[in-house]
Amino acid sequence: RYVNEMPSGSLQKFEVQPHVPENAISEDPKGSARLAAFGRPVPFNYGCLPQTFRDPQQMDELYNAPGDDDPLDILDLGGSTVGVGKVVQCRPLGAVLLIDEGQADWKILAVNVDEPGPLAEAHSIEDVERICPGRVKQCLQWIDDF
Repeated sequence: RYVNEMPSGSLQKFEVQPHVPENAISEDPKGSARLAAFGRPVPFNYGCLPQTFRDPQQMDELYNAPGDDDPLDILDLGGSTVGVGKVVQCRPLGAVLLIDEGQADWKILAVNVDEPGPLAEAHSIEDVERICPGRVKQCLQWIDDF
């Protein structure tokens, strides 16, 4: 399960605050301003696994970059909008790594298993491409452009 931070279609950035009691979620004004300036809403639900942590003192074995001091991010490939703070049952399908300001920033690609529609049945990235051709590319392109 992941906690949704940014609903699909949003131009606001919210983040779980793992160092605050009860992992409070608050808006990241700088991130929201960057999204507004970018002008293209997030085309997916974006959240995190609050019980995880990427240690900045530990180098990523594959890319020799330190962790980003944040929980692992989830990029939900589904099409339904999920509200901020909603806990979503998901199925991880794969992962991509971004190097963001020199730090390893892993994104877990997943689908919401409770979402109505065929993507909830996907068990692989190939399934997503078969069910919704171009969806993975659309999401990754948005991240790359942002």
